[in-house]
Amino acid sequence: MNWILLDLAVHKRQSFGGDCCVAPADADQTFSGKIPSLMKGVYKNASPMLAARFSRYGRWAHATHGHWLSVADMETLWQDDIQDAFLDQIKFQAECLKTDWDNNAFGLFREDRLSLFAGSDMGNEAIFLLWLDGYDEPELWVYDANGESRYANLEAYLAAYLADDVSAANVSWRL
Repeated sequence: MNWILLDLAVHKRQSFGGDCCVAPADADQTFSGKIPSLMKGVYKNASPMLAARFSRYGRWAHATHGHWLSVADMETLWQDDIQDAFLDQIKFQAECLKTDWDNNAFGLFREDRLSLFAGSDMGNEAIFLLWLDGYDEPELWVYDANGESRYANLEAYLAAYLADDVSAANVSWRL
């Protein structure tokens, strides 16, 4: 059932035409139910929604808020010398967010608490998964040229995307 929202999001994105027509790659058949964090060698147990996403699809170019990464892509980000120029640029852009965007998730939380779910090779679009104790699903911290938004989980993010609801960008969580 979790895959229905994913398929609807893919269909909506593809309906825009152009670069957005890119279909997600097939799922990595070696997906073991573990999601790489930004800390080398540290994995998080996939939540039900993320298990559905990674069991159904691999990398999705030109998705929402950048390129959705595959598990293998996320592991490649651990390397100091990335041979894939596309992934090297995504890592570079994410690291720029860490230092150039005040209160960015990458700068606020330890790397073992974060995963880079989506990133851009040309700008500041990104989605970080924030793994909090006591919650089945990680939060999504989403960045684009218009600012930042937070979602309780992937299901909430996809529901907002499908409804064209951008109100999360107007909710300030800062004190």
